[in-house]
Amino acid sequence: MTVVRKRSGDKETFDEVKLKRSIQKAGIDAGYTLDDISDEVDEITGKILEMANQKIEINSDAIRDHILVELDKTKPSVAEAWRRFDEKYKGSGYL
Repeated sequence: MTVVRKRSGDKETFDEVKLKRSIQKAGIDAGYTLDDISDEVDEITGKILEMANQKIEINSDAIRDHILVELDKTKPSVAEAWRRFDEKYKGSGYL
């Protein structure tokens, strides 16, 4: 089981559902429906799962960065919505 190390230093178990919800929320904030972005959500989640399954512990910033790289390629407006949320509410943190 992979552990996510947060910026605060806290650790939590990797949660695929939380990951999917984060991407979906950014998509909705960018004006898409869940159906519009379902392929991207599944593809990005799969890539992050592969990455996470190769590690015992993963940094939340690494997850965030990987998600944003993928979104920049496929749905730049969703990536921008994620960044706006980070700046406003989390100080550029993930999940």
